This record gives sequence, structure tokens and C-alpha cells, in this order.
Amino acid sequence: MKNVKYILALTALWSGSMLFGQGVIDALKYSQQDIRGTARYMGMAGAFGALGGDITTLSQNPAGIGVYRNSDISATIDLSNQVSSVNTAGNKYSDNKFSVACNNFGVVWAIRFNQEALKNLDFGFAYNKQKSFDRTYKTGYAGITNGSSLSSYIAQLSGGYSANDFSYPENSGSSFNPYDNSPWLNVLGYQSYLINPKTANGTEWSGIVGNGTVASGDLFVREKGSIDEYNFNMGGNIYNVFYWGIGITVTDFSYDIQSGYGEEFTGGYLPDDAGVIGTANTDGWYLMQNVLSTRGSGIKANLGVIMRATDNFRLGFAFHTPNYYKMTDTYSAFVKYDFNRGTTSYNDVAETPGGSYSYEFESPWRMIASAAYVFGQSGILSFDYEYTASNSMSFDDPYSIDAFYKTNQEITEMVSPMHTFKVGGEFRVTPQVSARLGYAYQTSPVKSQYRSGHEIPTAGTLTQFTLDRATNYFTVGLGYRFANVYVDVAYMHRYRRSELFPFSPLPAETENPYNPDQTESTLAVSPQISTLADHNNSFVLTMGVKF
Repeated sequence: MKNVKYILALTALWSGSMLFGQGVIDALKYSQQDIRGTARYMGMAGAFGALGGDITTLSQNPAGIGVYRNSDISATIDLSNQVSSVNTAGNKYSDNKFSVACNNFGVVWAIRFNQEALKNLDFGFAYNKQKSFDRTYKTGYAGITNGSSLSSYIAQLSGGYSANDFSYPENSGSSFNPYDNSPWLNVLGYQSYLINPKTANGTEWSGIVGNGTVASGDLFVREKGSIDEYNFNMGGNIYNVFYWGIGITVTDFSYDIQSGYGEEFTGGYLPDDAGVIGTANTDGWYLMQNVLSTRGSGIKANLGVIMRATDNFRLGFAFHTPNYYKMTDTYSAFVKYDFNRGTTSYNDVAETPGGSYSYEFESPWRMIASAAYVFGQSGILSFDYEYTASNSMSFDDPYSIDAFYKTNQEITEMVSPMHTFKVGGEFRVTPQVSARLGYAYQTSPVKSQYRSGHEIPTAGTLTQFTLDRATNYFTVGLGYRFANVYVDVAYMHRYRRSELFPFSPLPAETENPYNPDQTESTLAVSPQISTLADHNNSFVLTMGVKF
């Protein structure tokens, strides 16, 4: 695999994915949430829904703004180390990435009233980096067979099509473009010889890795981007018992992925002079590269309440409407290949045109229930439960009646609601110094039966994807107060395991997704599934002043 690795290391990954449409994997990516904010908030694992009085509460329970008696301004710096480790059949690969960013800042303006009922009315603005996508990982595959090759996956998806569907016409006067009429992955596979028809003018296909072929492979992935929220809130305090808040959140979404998947083989299959699959007499390698860039913006509303049931016990509740996004994807892909069949060489690059597609996405609605107990001046113990209706996500194309009908059905079938449990505590060591500890657990949004070999539909030419398991957060922090100035520090360790697929499994007999009326008996495709472990270590510093 030396040649493929060399090209992956030195070639700019400039190609992207997707024939017009999105899948379940994209919906899961767009709806991800993380625990990010001020150091005090993170030090208590985000269990702040019944407490308030912190800038981050503007993005969680808007009623937290009503707790403020004084105005406040703060900013947070986050130093993160992302370690991604992949285990494939006992072979381990690891990548490190460091980043520094201002992940949170905000201001609250408090107006006091000399009234018995309405104690104060507060207005606030906060920026919060809700999610960072920055990650790099890679892995290798040994012992690839015709049932675990990307070429076999493309071949199975091509059933029902003929070579004419994937070819540019010989007639130079024809305006037919296969990329305008057929799935891009299938066309690209044919143009690069990864798939070939079994018979002349037939609609059954074989991959270049076939019976008896010896092959190995490599996968390289680089992701970056973020989900950035801008919160505009107002809230108030009634009788020092009931706190309320409402807010509007504007969201910026950016995501970029660059991926490369390649295989090197001996004894592969290229077409003979008749254009159909020949004998096992070809050696060589190929590399498929993708780049996808997604940009979007969304808006949602939030509302919340906090009630001080007793002097020590508080309850909180918040509701977030779905985030209504407008998204645009840009994408392209290419395959570089170098095949040798006797004295004949096939050495070229097949590439897709560049494309773009705009659509709409509705993220899940969320509900947060909270409780906290305040031990006088000595400490706090707080709990949050968050319900995210992940199976309610949906895509829409305003210019098409049913462009996403099947995808939205698949979301309902494959995705389950997500539950997040948070517990955090704060102990006041001295009147100026506080120590904090927290833990959070977030369930997987993917139903368990889909994480171990079930078919997962993907869109376009980007076949690689991950399915997340549960996420664990371990946090600790310290705070210092001096007059109106405060400084907080926190450390958070986030750990999550995922299944990594170079492409989706396919059963031996399948309905062609592009020709639903045609079902063929085909080779089962079973890719080698890896385990991806993500360890994120965040060191957070917040500085603020109340006035």
C-alpha cells in the first residue's frame, strides 16, 4: 500500500461528496450537541439548569438570566487536545490535534426595579461554540476480499444500470452527461475501472477486486468546522421565587471533510476487449478522494423557568424548539488509479464535476428538566436531565415534493431519542475559592441494531461514516472571587467510542436503491468495521466582572 499512502500524504484532498441528497449520517452530524461554555459551567458538567447566574445558561435554560442581580461580562479561552484512536482487527492507529479558541463570551445587562413583584429585568447576549468537528483519524485494512472491497460495494449498487448509463457518448454532438442522469458514485466507479459489466450490455456488475484477489487498503479522514450559537435573551425575577427567560438563538454551521480511501491488489479483474469482466490478471492500486463542504445558518426559540421552591431547593425547566436550518453543500470527487495487465497500463485520474446543492434541515427539539439544592453558603448539588427528540429530525427541499421522503423515513427507523444526564457539585472552600466536580452521560442516538453490520444508506461518493455510542464527560474546576472580579478554570475529559465504516454493509440480496422495482441476487458486502475512540481533553479559563 506504499504508493497509496504516499499519494494520500502528499496530494491535496480537494474532492467532495454527494449526489443531490442527504442521509441519516448527515442528520446525526448536524444535530450534535456538546457540553461547552464557561469554566464554571463546564466544571460542573453543565448541570446548571436550575441555578442560572452564568453566561452559558443563556444557551441552556434562558431563565438563568433572571437570577442576575448585577450586570456581567465574561470571556472563555479553551485549549483542547483531541486524540482519535482506531482499532481495526487488533491494529491500532492514533492521531493528535491541539487547538486554542475563544469558545464563549457574553454580557448581561441587569435593570433593577423598586417593586415588590418584579425585582429585576435582564437582557443578555452570549456567543457559544456548541460543537467542534476538528478531528483527524486513519486506519488500514489487511486481507480485503471481493466481499469487503469498495469496488464490490459500488458494483452491487450499480445493478440495473448498463454501461451506457455511466459513459460519455462517442458522438461528440451529444449533450448526454452521465453525472446528470446516474448516481455519481456509480459513474465514478465505472470511469475509473473499479466496476465492470459481467456481460456485454448487461446490468450486472463486478468489482475490480474479485475471487482470488489479494488486497489491502487504507483510509484517511480530516474533519473540521463548528456549530456556533449566538443567543439573545431577556428574563426577569418575580418575588425572588420565580425566574423566567425567553430567547432567540441564531446558529452558524460549518463542516468540512476531506477523505481518502485506497486499495492495492494483485490478481484483480479488468474488462477484456469486449468490455466485460476478464480474468484475474491485473495488479495495481487506486485511491478515491472526497471533499465535502457544508455551510448553513439556522434560528430557533428557547424558553425556560426556574422556581425557588424553598430557600435551598430549586427546580428548572427549559424547552428548545427545533433549529430551522438553510444548508448548502459543495462537493466533488476523483479516483486516481494505476493498473497493469501484462504489457497494458491503465494510469489516469477520473473525476466528477464540482457540484452544489441547497436544502433545509430541521434539528430535534429539546427539553431540559433540572433540580438543585443549595447548602447555604457552603455548596451546591445540581442535576439536569435533557431529552433530545433525535428521531424527529427531517430534511426538506422546497422545490421538490418528495426529495427526502425516504431519508426522513430512515431517520425515524434508525434514530432513537437521546438522553443526557448531568450531575455537578460546587463546594466553597473559602469565601473566595470554590471547588467543582461533575459527570455527564449522553446516550447514543443510533439504535443498537444499526451499529453492527446493518445497511446504512449514504449519499453521493463519500461512503465513509461513523456511528457514535454513548459519550461520557468527567469534569473538575476551581473558581476565585475577588470583589466584582472572578476567575474560573476547569478541566473536562470527554470519551466516546464509535463504529467506523469505510462503506455500508449490503445484504446478499438487495433492492437497488435507484431502481426499486429490481431485486438481484448479489454478493454480500461486509466491510471491515473498526472501533474509533475519541478522547478530548479541554482546559478552560474564564475571566469576568460583575458591575
